[in-house]
Amino acid sequence: MNVKAGHASNDINTIDLLLILLVTVSWGLNYPIMKFVVTDFPPLTFRAFTFTIGFVLLGAYALYQGDSLRIPSGERLLALQLGIPNMVLWHVGLIYGVLLLNSGRAAIVGYTMPVWALIASVIFFKNTLTTRGIWGVICSLLATLLLARDEMASFAGQPIGLVATLGAAMAWGVGNAMMKNCKISISSTALTFWMLLLAAVCFTVLATLFERDRWSWPNWPQFAAIFYAGAVTFAICYVAWFKVARKLTPVTSGLSIMLVPMVGLMGGAWFLNETVGWADIAALALILVAIAIVLLPARRRQAV
Repeated sequence: MNVKAGHASNDINTIDLLLILLVTVSWGLNYPIMKFVVTDFPPLTFRAFTFTIGFVLLGAYALYQGDSLRIPSGERLLALQLGIPNMVLWHVGLIYGVLLLNSGRAAIVGYTMPVWALIASVIFFKNTLTTRGIWGVICSLLATLLLARDEMASFAGQPIGLVATLGAAMAWGVGNAMMKNCKISISSTALTFWMLLLAAVCFTVLATLFERDRWSWPNWPQFAAIFYAGAVTFAICYVAWFKVARKLTPVTSGLSIMLVPMVGLMGGAWFLNETVGWADIAALALILVAIAIVLLPARRRQAV
């Protein structure tokens, strides 16, 4: 893959923090919403609907704003390479992980992504492994292991779900490292549009091949969840995420949204009656420490 390393930074401003907050809440709530829908609705078809809504709305917004969606011919292969792990592989593994596992705990396993982003950055792009990044990853891993402990019995009964979710996290981690270390001229809006279109095509094909006999129109609650996932989780939040991911280092951008699984856990407790215990509270503390390690020093330097 022919990519050029971009500038990496740990400094964040107010806009970055607001974007991180938006992504955190929306993606966190997306886990119980997905679990609610795919329990009674074909999962690949659900994702095909949401990706289609996402790229249509984003494309309409770009045209309204007068933004170009054109990809230079020399960058089309790179855009495809970015879309496969960041969108297609991540969501294929995730949708089956949510289907087979507890939604909140699936979020925790999925958000081991910063670990894989760090490893991919060091192995494939020769990035420096900093002490601060190591400690941030250690804290996030401890939180993940703490929350996963209560799920070990379920994991033993659902190995496919565990493998699918871990595979999704690895794919997204590699994709996140690629996003930071490549240089592509198109805007985050245009890049997100083409990634969503790629995923819509892939999931439509997969749904046609494997779920056609289960097709039915969604009921109103399912349709509301599908529209939320397509419009908010994809069309809005992926633009916000890629804007942040392209600016910050892979570890920093990944750990900056590590509260997503906690929002997923709380959302699962509120909407799906999933249990939240002391391990979840302890994991929240560890994740807050990880975020502080990675982000707060950068803000202090910026304020000086």
